[in-house]
Amino acid sequence: MANVERASYRAVLKSDADGIESLDEAVRTASAQAKRLVDDGVLLTVGMYRHGEQLFLYAEHIYEGDRPDLETIRSAPDDWGWLHGLLRPFPAMRGRDVEDVEWAYMHPVFWFDEPKSVDYYTRRPASDARCGRIAVLYPDKLMDYVCHHQAIVREGTFVGDRYQFISIHDNMLFSYFETPRDRGQQSISGADGPSREIEEWIAVDPASHFDHFPEANGSDFLVIDTLFDFGRSSILGEES
Repeated sequence: MANVERASYRAVLKSDADGIESLDEAVRTASAQAKRLVDDGVLLTVGMYRHGEQLFLYAEHIYEGDRPDLETIRSAPDDWGWLHGLLRPFPAMRGRDVEDVEWAYMHPVFWFDEPKSVDYYTRRPASDARCGRIAVLYPDKLMDYVCHHQAIVREGTFVGDRYQFISIHDNMLFSYFETPRDRGQQSISGADGPSREIEEWIAVDPASHFDHFPEANGSDFLVIDTLFDFGRSSILGEES
């Protein structure tokens, strides 16, 4: 039975990328490729988002068998060549070697639900919007944030937006979510709380962990621009 592995990635544009006409063309090319990957059943959902020089990519990879090929998934945007040559390289581990990549894999830290199959995770009805938002953690608060959120995931009783998925790279968080936020409310276990772990998180003053964006007007996360997004969202497999 086909299943879904979610993944987020981060890239940074070169300082002169906005002055290069090929940037718009590269985004259009990536968008067209992304749509084909959804149409061909390689991806269930995909979206690319931008804030200044920062780019973020969310993808739901479809795989057969018991386990996904994580190495292939982690290197997917580089293998696709999206925006190649317009991005600053990140050092990344590949087996025992360190090599430069243009799209850094972001490690998952928080979610409300887990895909159990492609059918289970296909949207019915389609979302109004597929969105991205970002946050910056203070370095000395990073591990506290991660530990609390992984504890909430392991507990599995906190109910929320089943399509939200938060990942981290360095001290940057990227959160994928869909609107309306109140549809498909779910917990990993299927139980509806109470969550002792979320109470522990609230007790340590969550807002104190974030280096807030001024334009977020006090919110921990800042919603950012969507460059493109596609997804299969009906029982008939229609793209939206």
